[in-house]
Amino acid sequence: MSYQREINPQTLQAISSGAIRKTPFGYFAGLVLIGLFVSAIVIAGIYGAKKKEKYLKDPKVGDVYEVSYTKDGKTMRTLYRIANLTTDSVTFDLNDYEADSRNGLRKLREQHADSYSEKQRLSRAELEEMKSKISNIERL
Repeated sequence: MSYQREINPQTLQAISSGAIRKTPFGYFAGLVLIGLFVSAIVIAGIYGAKKKEKYLKDPKVGDVYEVSYTKDGKTMRTLYRIANLTTDSVTFDLNDYEADSRNGLRKLREQHADSYSEKQRLSRAELEEMKSKISNIERL
């Protein structure tokens, strides 16, 4: 059976001459943008992890660590600021406030950036063990 008889002769000629356009590449622009967005997120994550490792290996006085811990079955977050460094230990100023979310931690950083009263001294080995609880390090 020949389908050519069912197609309008003008349409058949347009198909064979290539006059009918194929799907425009612009239709795939959304997929390209999504791919670029995902790539940017991956690159930012890799950069952040490398920065964290670099700052942990070479801490400086004034570095602010975002630390997570569990309190009453809930994940809490607070800020630790390096106050003093020795060859074998690090002394932190602990922020007086804590937050239960990353957004709360951002507010804590904005509103209570200088509210440090308690101190805690950790050996370099203890700091290395605490690495999994540190979500970010800001160097001033």
